[in-house]
Amino acid sequence: MNEKKNSAENTKKNVSYSFVNPLIPQTGAKRKGPPPIGPEIGPDPRSSIGARISMAELPLMESESGIRFDFAFGYRVKFPADNREYKLRVYDLDSGMPLEEHMHKGGEYVVGTNKYYVRYRLEAFVGDKLVFEHDYDCEDREVCIIIPDGGLGDNLAWLPYVEKFRILRKAKVTAVLGEWMIRLCKDQYPSLKFIPLATKPPLKFAYAIYFCGIFEEDRKPWRPVEHQHLGMQKAVAQILGLPLEALHCRIPLGSPRPVKEPYVCISTMATNPTKYWNFRSNDGDSNSDGWNILIRWLKSYGYRVFVLDRDKELTFTNQHTYRVPSEAEDLTGRIPILERIHYLEHADFFIGLPSGLSWLAWNCNIPVVMISGFTMDGSEFPTPYRVTNFLFCHGCWNDTHLFFDSKAPVWCPRHLGTPREIECTRSITPKMVQETVMRIPAFQKHVAEMREKELLNDFRNRAPQGSASTIIALPPLAEKKKR
Repeated sequence: MNEKKNSAENTKKNVSYSFVNPLIPQTGAKRKGPPPIGPEIGPDPRSSIGARISMAELPLMESESGIRFDFAFGYRVKFPADNREYKLRVYDLDSGMPLEEHMHKGGEYVVGTNKYYVRYRLEAFVGDKLVFEHDYDCEDREVCIIIPDGGLGDNLAWLPYVEKFRILRKAKVTAVLGEWMIRLCKDQYPSLKFIPLATKPPLKFAYAIYFCGIFEEDRKPWRPVEHQHLGMQKAVAQILGLPLEALHCRIPLGSPRPVKEPYVCISTMATNPTKYWNFRSNDGDSNSDGWNILIRWLKSYGYRVFVLDRDKELTFTNQHTYRVPSEAEDLTGRIPILERIHYLEHADFFIGLPSGLSWLAWNCNIPVVMISGFTMDGSEFPTPYRVTNFLFCHGCWNDTHLFFDSKAPVWCPRHLGTPREIECTRSITPKMVQETVMRIPAFQKHVAEMREKELLNDFRNRAPQGSASTIIALPPLAEKKKR
């Protein structure tokens, strides 16, 4: 009785499903609307493209009993229009546990609540007679996996799991995602099929459809586990029923080194003030912010420092305007994402925030220093170089009593509007970041080479003085080698 791979006739009607993954609009300034960003440049973080797809109104598969079914939006079962009464039983194949049992009249249409990966067994009875059974099996069948557009980090985090699903499930997988991401990674994943999300594609051919995302609070059926427990990447692994492991995204690497001098790349901009490094040693002096202090320190070691953000300035409210640091070399602007990769892959290391360019740097296989107060370790990719001040408020993104509101101009759920607003990153000092950088082997090697060339002999005499929060940290001097 187990129905195998019967094809369904094409249907004229479609049913649409969508979810929106909005990011923060810029408030506090008049907006004419941002000019379009080409797909070679990358995603537009100010857009709210989200994900919109359609699928056949009737389930794809048809059994000998006339019952139609698929797993395009949870499980979907359509009973034939007759005078019989059907009992539907639903099981979890992996545990063998019964999940649901309910009665339906002929002609009724049932859609399962949970939209994430479950290996269902479906059974239908008329009286005591089993008239239909099917065990979920996507091997050699068409599966569509949708990644919402609008976030660089999201796409880099989740596409590797689409490929992992194809390999483990032996399915014919189509990735539905932004055109910019298809251009970036299509050649790196030759066994996947790709459909641009902006076409709002009709996915009438899919045996199963899954949606990747960090979903709104009220969309609990779209995720088996809250993202606060697993972090941004592993939460989607759970949605797709895959092992919880950190996976790199394949991106095009292998470009020539852009400059001969040693250099570091940084990213200072993000989609919400809570993600920024908000340290100031002097509120009236923009050069006293954490970034400019850190950049001067890196330069004193002979590093060039390139800032790779797209925007030079972003405004969230009248009190929250951010500009790239003045002391970095400016590589901002609407340049192709491949040019950012070009600089990242040859950098000694990267310093950034919990945002997309940090994900890009990690996938370029360089050390990443992440300055974050609102996320905890494990929320993003693994790096031994996270900087958080645990003596102050921190970790609200991981608090299951809270839920990140992407529409809030400033998300600080515990202290918004008080003197403690965004204290999580205001309390991260340049000294803390410097001491983290000093643990990076590439930095240690660079310092050793400079000392060998006697370029740092008078470094301590030239080091600027300052308060405990702004003083430049110095690695211990090594003894000179005997010649």
